[in-house]
Formats: sequence, structure tokens, C-alpha cells
Amino acid sequence: MSVSKRYVSRAAFLAVLCIGMTGCGGEQAGGAVTVRDTLPSGLERVLNTLPPDPAPTWTLVEELRVGSMEGDGPDVFGYLKGLVVLDGGGFVVLESQVQELRVFGPDGAHVATHGRKGQGPGEFVDANGLMLGPRGHVWVPDTRNGRMSVFDPEDGFVESFPFADANFNATWNGAMVEGNRIYRPSWASGNRRLLRVYDLNMRLMDSLPLPSDRPEGEEFDPASQPGAFYQEMGGGYMAYSIPFYPHEARYIDPRGAVWSTWRGEPEYRIKRWQPGGDTTLLVETRRPPVPVPAVERDSVIDLMRQMLSNMGVGEWDWSRVPTIKPAVEAIFESAEGNLWIRTPSNGDGVLFDVYARDVAYLGTASLSSGLNLFEQVTPVVRGDLVWLIATDELDVPYVIRARITPAHRGTP
Repeated sequence: MSVSKRYVSRAAFLAVLCIGMTGCGGEQAGGAVTVRDTLPSGLERVLNTLPPDPAPTWTLVEELRVGSMEGDGPDVFGYLKGLVVLDGGGFVVLESQVQELRVFGPDGAHVATHGRKGQGPGEFVDANGLMLGPRGHVWVPDTRNGRMSVFDPEDGFVESFPFADANFNATWNGAMVEGNRIYRPSWASGNRRLLRVYDLNMRLMDSLPLPSDRPEGEEFDPASQPGAFYQEMGGGYMAYSIPFYPHEARYIDPRGAVWSTWRGEPEYRIKRWQPGGDTTLLVETRRPPVPVPAVERDSVIDLMRQMLSNMGVGEWDWSRVPTIKPAVEAIFESAEGNLWIRTPSNGDGVLFDVYARDVAYLGTASLSSGLNLFEQVTPVVRGDLVWLIATDELDVPYVIRARITPAHRGTP
């Protein structure tokens, strides 16, 4: 027999206090309802039902902006691939175009710059991410240089460790786990996925299989991938990611558990599982689906048509381009352990559903207008502050610190 508990909202302002805590005894904002079931298998299932048209509970209001469109100072950014926040509110970014770590204080003032292009100690070939490690040190993966480098934010280069990894990503997808391990999703032969576990000397401790969509023993076929258009090109092929396709969203939390969606499933369902083990939690949220605007869908199809015309090849099956946006776009946690889920909005804004540690819905935060979230680098949430990378209408990148404030709901 399943066991259910039902929680109903008491007041929206209670939830804002939870942002810096770990939960509020189950109270929720905006009339949302949580139901918990324990299945006979022992799997816990949590269902959050939101109102038909949920209004944001909080707004992320910009209070600090670091970045400049002109000049040659350390606040002029080309392409950022990493962001970590230090104790005290300072932060470090990885400027990938010049391969530098740039350190800023809590007031946005430049503190130090470390690293440069090269192969010497403290230099980078293609650093592609940042992790905050023990003693406040910043860990920098540089797989093309074959190493992981460690920096003190103020004093600079500390040490490096050999790190042989043939998987190159636009941005780093590994994680520091419990301060003494590094988890790195990777590809193995036959396009099988593994989770490689390293100690802090970058020695490989374990390789755990990650879930696969293909039956055991089935060969990888690039021509039949559901999330990509396939095009033969001379002696090779091109795989073009289908716009709006619900690729898997995945997050490795600081305790080593993995939160993920199902590839190909646009619904709002997230599972928590242990690498090499079973799923322990299933979270479902009922939120109205967000359609892809026809003008937006037609625009991306027109761009692909033009690309195909330039290549001299025929049409693709445009019916494979979804008409509904994936309900879960990204997953991450605040420093306090609250779960943040980026979910699409019906307008141009960015929405984050926020959950307590017991995954009861707390509310929804919206990014104030005029800021375009840079999705490749995960925001950092501490207490009532959020650090993120955004671009303006000219695609100039900035680091933004925003405060979580109650949303205005009109005149009382």
C-alpha cells in the first residue's frame, strides 16, 4: 500500500525564507499541492501540482553587474566557460578566449588574474570549466593539455595533476563530490556512457555505467538517433541536433547522487539515482506545457533549410522539430541544498522552479527582463543571492549578481 501526504500553501512569503534554508515543513506558495507516495518497490514518488497559470513568487533583481563592452580591462569578457563563488561573495570566472582565470571581489572590483595560453605550470591549452574545491581552491580542467590545475584565488597556481581524458566538451560537465572526489561523465567505446570517479590526485578510482537508451549489445547507429538529423557527407556524416528536442538534463549533486530527466521526454519528470545503483526518488511536477511559438519554430527551420541549400543537399523531415518546449531545461542546487529547475516561460523571460530538500515546491523565481541567461554556465545560488552569466542585446557577456526578492503581484 502506498503512503501519501498532502501539503497545501499557507502563504507565499514563507517560501522566500526557505531559499536560504532547507525547507519549511511542507508549506508551499501560490496554491501548489504536494503528494508523496512510497511505491511497493521502495521508490519514493513526489508529485507537485501547480495552478493552471502559476505566477512567479520571486524576481531575481540585478544589484551588481561586472563586464564592459569596450576597453582592454579585466572586466571585458569574450567567452566565459566557468563561474565559481568564493566565501565572502567574491567570484572567479574562466575567460576562455585568452585562457585566464579572473578573480573579482564582492564589490565587483578586479582582484587578480591567473593563467594564460601555454603548456607551462599554471598555463592552459583549452581550459573549459571551473570547480570550487577544498580550502577554497579553484580546480581547472584542461583535458587537451592533459591535466587538472589547482589555483588559490589570491596567490595563483598551486599544483597540477595528470588528467588523461579524450572527451572534449564545450563546457566542463564534471563535479566536485563531497570535497574528495571528482565525477566526470564520459564516453566509452561503442558510444556507451560511463561515470569516471577520480580522487583528488586525479587517479581513476572507478568507472560506473550510466543508463543507456539502447538495449544491451545493440550497436550505435548514428543514422537513427531520435534527437538529431543525420546527413551523409562524402565519406562521413553530419549529425545536427534537432531544435527544441528534449535532450537529457543532468546534474551531479555534492553528495554524488545524479538528478536527470529522460532523453526524448518533454514532460516534467526528474529522477534521482545513485551511479551504478537504483533510482531512489521520482519527482513529477504538473505545470502547463509551453508551446514553441510558430514564428520561432519557422525561423529555425528556415535557417536549417538555408544551411542545407548551401550544402547542396535535400530537405529533412521538419515534422521532427517539436512544437512543445522541454519542461526541464537544467537542474542545479543552491548552497543550502534547495533544488532549482530551469523551466521555459511563455514569454522572453527565464523561470526557475525552486524545491526544498524534500522536493516540495517552494515557488518560482523569474529573471528580470533585459537579461539573457547564458545557459552553458550554471548559476550559483547562496542564500538570497544568485550569481549568473548573462548577455545583453548586443551579446556582450556580464557576470550578474541578483537578489531574490518577492515578486510584485499588482496593486493590493
